[in-house]
Amino acid sequence: MVIRVQAKRAIFKPAPYDTRRGSRGLPGWLILLTVGILLGGGGVLFLQASYGEKRMSIAETQKLTEELKNISVEKQTLQTRVDEAQKTLDTEIRSRDAQIIGLKSDLSKVEGMIGPLRAQLDVFAKTLPFDPRFGPIGVSTSQITQAKNSTKLSYLVWLLQENAQRPEFKGWFELSFEGRYANGRVETVTLPRMAIKLNHYLHITGTTELPAGFTATRANAKIIAEDGKRQVTWRILPVVIR
Repeated sequence: MVIRVQAKRAIFKPAPYDTRRGSRGLPGWLILLTVGILLGGGGVLFLQASYGEKRMSIAETQKLTEELKNISVEKQTLQTRVDEAQKTLDTEIRSRDAQIIGLKSDLSKVEGMIGPLRAQLDVFAKTLPFDPRFGPIGVSTSQITQAKNSTKLSYLVWLLQENAQRPEFKGWFELSFEGRYANGRVETVTLPRMAIKLNHYLHITGTTELPAGFTATRANAKIIAEDGKRQVTWRILPVVIR
């Protein structure tokens, strides 16, 4: 009797329950991912190097640090100057305030003296002579003096309104001097007009330099209307040589 032994059927590999694994290489997708990362990083570095902001060198960094230090020192110096200027300004302001307080005190004293003096002037004005022939506004009295052998002349002229209740007069005052030189030549020296405002009385005083060698003999005082054309009144005044 012949016994046939049938060959075992080959088992399909890999079997679902076969735990044995053969050795394999790296997966393709991992290789592609790695290569992509490397290429991308290299591209970024290339773009930064070619078109991005350039990094400073060590020398440039040191130079920038030194400039910052210099700026800081300069800023501190300027701040010190500003502080000193502020202190000086504060001192000047305090000094000015003290001067203002002193001037206000002096002004108060002067104002206290002006009242009595004004009252005395009012009394004096009532004693001034007034000639109605020259109109309601006129020259009351004067004192005109020229130093002997000198060109310096001083004058004091009182203007007066006949009635203290009359409205304020606005106009011009003109003073001229008639005289002669040592050679006999006669001339008239006229001073610039002065704007005046006259209530009851007004005194006009001053000094002037006459031409060299000129001796005044008399003065002419004129009061002119505000328009500068119409003469309101005039007087001839004596000049005293001393």
